[in-house]
Amino acid sequence: MPRIKKPSFHDQWRDDRSGREEDAATLFGYYLVKHCREEAMSTITLPHGSPEHAIAVKAVETALFNVIDLLEGFWPLKAGPGKQLSLALHVQVMKGEKIVEDVPVSPGIDLPIGYWGWVDDFGTTPRADA
Repeated sequence: MPRIKKPSFHDQWRDDRSGREEDAATLFGYYLVKHCREEAMSTITLPHGSPEHAIAVKAVETALFNVIDLLEGFWPLKAGPGKQLSLALHVQVMKGEKIVEDVPVSPGIDLPIGYWGWVDDFGTTPRADA
């Protein structure tokens, strides 16, 4: 069952570069779970424990996990003849309209592994494989 942790906010991030990248990725993961996964799960009205509910939960998990795979470069993305597309995720900390810090997260951090940890730490609904 989910642990419902709170992420580290910007003032609590570690000082070393790799620690800051992980902390920024975790805060992204917190909001991905809170605003995307949990919102999608709340729309599933099928009876809990039914095969149909399990299929719907799995569909949400697959869609979000595949977004993470897109950011990680798991699939080659064509951008025209002889060209590839690379996606990047940066976490930008803003104060007013000013960027206080810009942390490149992906590619670099292992987001697919992070996704399941984020679901376990921040999700209020069980994982599809639980």
